[in-house]
Amino acid sequence: MLQWVYSPRIEEAAAANVHHGSAGWLRSWTRDRRRQKLRREAIATLLRVDNDILRDVTGLERHQVEAAAQLPLDVDALERLRQLQDAQPRRGEV
Repeated sequence: MLQWVYSPRIEEAAAANVHHGSAGWLRSWTRDRRRQKLRREAIATLLRVDNDILRDVTGLERHQVEAAAQLPLDVDALERLRQLQDAQPRRGEV
């Protein structure tokens, strides 16, 4: 479910082709903040589903997703969710 959030966006591909001038750091910072806000919106969409569906789709509990949604924008919330998913035991594993 989270894979579509990680796919490259058109504006990110276009920004990679732009030569950064003196305001390059500002463009980079703005792009990063926008990406984080878009990812937070994706997390908010996940929080609209039932707890059982959320657990089935992501493998995470609601409190874990809510905690990631509350992280500051300078922290990559989806990377944190990915780490939590990797730490979860797979179905059938003990």
